[in-house]
Amino acid sequence: MKKSLLRWLVSFGLLIFIFSIALAGCATEVSYEITSQDRSILAQPSVCYIATYYYAYVYDAWYDEWSELYYYGPMGGTGFCVNPNTGHIVTAAHVVDTPVDEIKYAIVEAYINDYYDISTFTEEDWDNAFNTFRIEGEDSPEPDREIWVQFNTATAGIPDDTNENYTIAELIDFSPWEQRDIAILKTTPITGRSLSSIMLGDSSMVEIQDNITIIGYPWTGEISWESIMTPTVASGMTSAKKMVGGAEVIQVDMTAAQGNSGSPVLNESGEVIGILTMGTTESVNFLRPSSDVAAMLSKNGVTNEQGMVDEEFKNGLIMYRLKYYSEAIENFNAVLNLNQGHLLAQEYRSKSQEAINRGEEEEFKEGTEVNIVE
Repeated sequence: MKKSLLRWLVSFGLLIFIFSIALAGCATEVSYEITSQDRSILAQPSVCYIATYYYAYVYDAWYDEWSELYYYGPMGGTGFCVNPNTGHIVTAAHVVDTPVDEIKYAIVEAYINDYYDISTFTEEDWDNAFNTFRIEGEDSPEPDREIWVQFNTATAGIPDDTNENYTIAELIDFSPWEQRDIAILKTTPITGRSLSSIMLGDSSMVEIQDNITIIGYPWTGEISWESIMTPTVASGMTSAKKMVGGAEVIQVDMTAAQGNSGSPVLNESGEVIGILTMGTTESVNFLRPSSDVAAMLSKNGVTNEQGMVDEEFKNGLIMYRLKYYSEAIENFNAVLNLNQGHLLAQEYRSKSQEAINRGEEEEFKEGTEVNIVE
């Protein structure tokens, strides 16, 4: 009896061993190499539109009285998230930092136009007004400033309040335009609106004629304050490295316009190698290198990292490319559980379902391993 039981146990163990080998032989490995188009798509959710405006009271020295609030702006530009867990965003400093004199002249001029007959004004009258009138914020001698951030689609006008699109941001640090022209902002993470982010690359490795991609919110002649904007993707190449004001800039040949200031510029690996800061023409522009951005982040104790939204969206896009549409939908649903406003996850989830309905889905067999080639 004992020998029979022993033989049975040995036979059973052998069967299990053979079965496990057979299963291993059935395992499938699928490779997918992420393309430059994929990298651009993966980067887009981290890019945001930034609207900055100022408000102040005017002190009328001629009548010794204060006005109601006057507004200046908004100034529009682009930024990108570098840490979704802390809500830190990078942009060009001049997007969020306007010289006080420029604000004063604009607000005082608006006030005078409202309350005086400027048809009688001489140049001396204007000079006298600008020299004797002053502007102040509600609680400080400087104009008040508000910075608003929008991801995905954006409206160019001034927001009324925080909502599903607008998030107010705090200015953490900046280097003025004439120095590095970089600013760090911080938003408060909101449940159900988890952010995406993008990684910085090594700008010291940039070579002339490298292919690059810019993502941002450029203005055109058709855009008004009520216009709805979406991120625009353009390509180009690096053309030179130069020194401006004692700091290095990277010259690029690519189309950009007002509103692209602060846009991330990506290398072929999808990493940020610089941010757009200025241009001499629409097609000749300059970047502040990512090494300068990294230094400012480090100075403020900010780490550059990605989060769960980024991982789920990347996996979903890869499953979509491999035509494993049901698996892709699971990933896109996970993204939307974290951020209901993730427009690209919504778009690719719909595309996946449409492909399933057309009968185009490939079967995702149990045990299949997807090897991602970065």
